[in-house]
Amino acid sequence: MARWNDAMLDRLADQTQANAQAITRLEAKVDANTEAITRLEVQVSELREGQAMMMQIIMQQQSSIEALRHDTRTMQGDVRLMLDVLTRNYPNGHQGGQ
Repeated sequence: MARWNDAMLDRLADQTQANAQAITRLEAKVDANTEAITRLEVQVSELREGQAMMMQIIMQQQSSIEALRHDTRTMQGDVRLMLDVLTRNYPNGHQGGQ
């Protein structure tokens, strides 16, 4: 086994100091990454809330479209009936008198 001399001990101390500094830098990077992850998690949560709101809006729009389609069909029937009355072509097939 080699004997530890002053030069080896100095080199070991330097390496230990360099390792300690590297660990400190890595800890700072880990802290920065942790903060970045937290910010991203908040943004993802906000995006999910926005997505849920958009889905709700889309569902409401689809419901409104269906209601409009129903109303349009009803109005088409009413308009046909009015046209028949105005032209005296009654739905039962009889002609109106003049």
